[in-house]
Amino acid sequence: MGIVKAALTFDAIFAAISGIALYLFPSKFGDLCFQKETDGVHWHLIRCVGGQVFASCLVSFKFRGSSTTSQSVCHFIRMIPSILILMLVFQIQSVTPTLIESTTLKFFKYLMISTIALHVTLLSIAGWKTGTKLIAANKFGNFLYQLDALASICIGTCWMTFPKWLLHRQVLVELDESHEFLGRVMGANFIASYIVSTHALHWETNEDRYAAVDGRVICCLSILGAQIWSQTYKHWSGNHWVGISLFSTWTVISLIYRSCLTFAKNHVQKKSE
Repeated sequence: MGIVKAALTFDAIFAAISGIALYLFPSKFGDLCFQKETDGVHWHLIRCVGGQVFASCLVSFKFRGSSTTSQSVCHFIRMIPSILILMLVFQIQSVTPTLIESTTLKFFKYLMISTIALHVTLLSIAGWKTGTKLIAANKFGNFLYQLDALASICIGTCWMTFPKWLLHRQVLVELDESHEFLGRVMGANFIASYIVSTHALHWETNEDRYAAVDGRVICCLSILGAQIWSQTYKHWSGNHWVGISLFSTWTVISLIYRSCLTFAKNHVQKKSE
């Protein structure tokens, strides 16, 4: 449908611009959002969120012409974090109303509400189609997709639940609610990304599966780059190696699997010639 393609195109452009802006100018966004001078921990978390948002633009862009079953993941990957972040906004309004500038908080609230409404509508138009059948022969790929989904849920839930605990041994600044909020936003995006891996098990074309892996590669590379970048800030201790090791491993696995997919694709093309 033309309306879905237009919506996904706009979504991809908005995600690309906002993701790049957050990644390159985290201090500007942090200072504006929290109305105070932010530190290197804020900047790292904002940069990670920017990398997640930018990675999602690839999925929206590549799936514009895909089947409705594949496009459904684009809607879920926006709905899930929007619902979770909306809950965080409501929590801030009731518990720490001065944490975020009121106009900015309202912008977040209405952006999340409008995003939820848009993608619920598009899913309803498509009939909530989420997949066809599992390709059982692709055992290695199915294992990696499920491993990716498991990692997304576990890491995302940890960041949503206790961000201060994850950070406290890695930083040299006193953590407050603003750090918690950014950590939880990052966690919400991680949780949402599980939907890509679980749905990829049931997609109709290999091209859509390639896009899912490409999105994860970009996400991991962006966060790994943010972690290395953060080492230049005085606000971090020398204990950031845990996160760097985790995302280095995740990145390498994603790159290896993407290389395997490319090799298999080229092999099939040569056989058909």
